[in-house]
Amino acid sequence: MDYFLELNRIRSMVAGKSRVMAFDLETEVRDGFLRNERIIAISVATLQGKVDILTGSYEKNDQLELLGNFSRIVEEYKPEIILGYNHTSYDVSLINTNTVDMPFYEKLWGLKYYLGTSYLLDMMYVCALHGATINGEYRIRSLQKVVNAPEYKNLDLLRSKEEAEITGMNKGEAIMWLWKNSRESFERYCRGDVVDLLELYRYILL
Repeated sequence: MDYFLELNRIRSMVAGKSRVMAFDLETEVRDGFLRNERIIAISVATLQGKVDILTGSYEKNDQLELLGNFSRIVEEYKPEIILGYNHTSYDVSLINTNTVDMPFYEKLWGLKYYLGTSYLLDMMYVCALHGATINGEYRIRSLQKVVNAPEYKNLDLLRSKEEAEITGMNKGEAIMWLWKNSRESFERYCRGDVVDLLELYRYILL
């Protein structure tokens, strides 16, 4: 693979696009990934600097309400490009899984429309390509490792993944603890994912 050629191909596809949105889901993992997961928060940010953190209630299962609010944000913004980190394999699949049993007239068709017609750009692959142009190694890394990589040390990134590092807990347990006990830290964690993705997008592709 010619890493420089691939990055330039992607640059040509995003050139001139101004309506760029990043999103990320946070979930309660019950039976494994994409198996009965509960969406507890959706973070959304746009290239123009708007950020929304939609958080659910611990007391009730309101993930469909969260998805409805997300759908309204997406429909209002009308994104040309939708960014995520591994969202093409995970987040989009989870949204489809959670809406498959909804009545036809309630299926969040606006959200489905833009997920189906926007360019879904997975920054996991873009960052792997960019790293390969620097050191010759195409390597898929976690977002936490990417934002702390030497090639991005001078970027103004929030690097908030450390919020979910709690002694004695795995990442999923830590996220749930923050959601239940420290909404400020939880929302800071959510904000970092989408804001940092947009900053990486600007740096690598624009």
